[in-house]
Amino acid sequence: MLLIENLVKSYPGQHGQDAMLALRDVSFKVEEGSFFTLLGPSGCGKTTTLQCIAGLENPDTGVIQMGDRAVFSSRENLLVPANRRELGMVFQSYAIWPHMSVFDNVAFPLVYGVKRAPSHEVRPRVLKALEMVELGHLADRPAPLLSGGQQQRVALARALVHEPRLLLLDEPLSNLDAKLRDTMRTEIRNLVKSLGITTLFVTHDQVEAIGMSDQIVLMKAGKIVQQGSPRDIYLRPNSVFTADFMGRSNLLPGVLEAGGATGRAQTAIGLISGVAGPELAPGAQVMVVVRPQAILVAPATEASGPNRFKARVDAMTFLGDVVETEVEVGGRKLTLMLDPYTALSVGQELVLELPPERCVIVPADEPASSGSPK
Repeated sequence: MLLIENLVKSYPGQHGQDAMLALRDVSFKVEEGSFFTLLGPSGCGKTTTLQCIAGLENPDTGVIQMGDRAVFSSRENLLVPANRRELGMVFQSYAIWPHMSVFDNVAFPLVYGVKRAPSHEVRPRVLKALEMVELGHLADRPAPLLSGGQQQRVALARALVHEPRLLLLDEPLSNLDAKLRDTMRTEIRNLVKSLGITTLFVTHDQVEAIGMSDQIVLMKAGKIVQQGSPRDIYLRPNSVFTADFMGRSNLLPGVLEAGGATGRAQTAIGLISGVAGPELAPGAQVMVVVRPQAILVAPATEASGPNRFKARVDAMTFLGDVVETEVEVGGRKLTLMLDPYTALSVGQELVLELPPERCVIVPADEPASSGSPK
């Protein structure tokens, strides 16, 4: 449905400085009907990528193809204007016109857009779009009287009313409170999946990305760092940056002794077996990534064995669903997320098990924020 090939975008430097490279050879493919997310910190290039696809920015080089039609190609000197790309877009600010009613906001693309609808089709199509987002009863309400969540739904209805082939969402949940954000996250995914609309979503929030996406592209400094399903990227990070950005991790520096699916790394707490990428060779400086949820408490009688370590409980915080537990192992601090019914106490000695299939060994070429979980 959407194909991006070797996209490069730069901005002129200021005060004699070199040009700033915002996108560095970005390539990916979005399948028909997929919910696809561009994820990363501020300045990573995700919004620039979205704006290039929308036609709001012009790339330097590359190809953007929607279906069987190219809308940008530097080789062919082709640039299709934004208003002829047949897509819908929801901005971070929603861009709701305050002088219009809900109905008129949603009707705008049908009345004033490039592909205007016959007058007798406008009302039924607008009401249908509003019913999709459960706002049919507010069609005549003035836009200034809407809540934040209602404005977000109006913007979504306006993007859907002309039945676009591709829907672009630019951090549409960032202005909502936490509870409403959780609700809208589920509602948006369910809606676009039920309609079969190919959706490209931009966010800096890994929880949103994991909870909504079929595929995630994680970006940093204008480049793609990793692409995969939410499960793959969370459980199998390929770098320290991915591990650190995608949630809390225990990060243990070490030296690789053996690579592959049964790799081994020597760390400050001892020898750890885990999954290592094929690019790593024995002797390489590595980081062992262990999610807090991955660590098990083993019976005290089973203190010996691979990936088993004696530890002491230093602190415990009851959070309802889990107990966040900090332990000391060989002079290092590790964080565990344990079942709230687990009977442990501060100062207690215990044995930890780090299942090898849950330990990921990645190159240590990215500076972590700290050696402890973030």
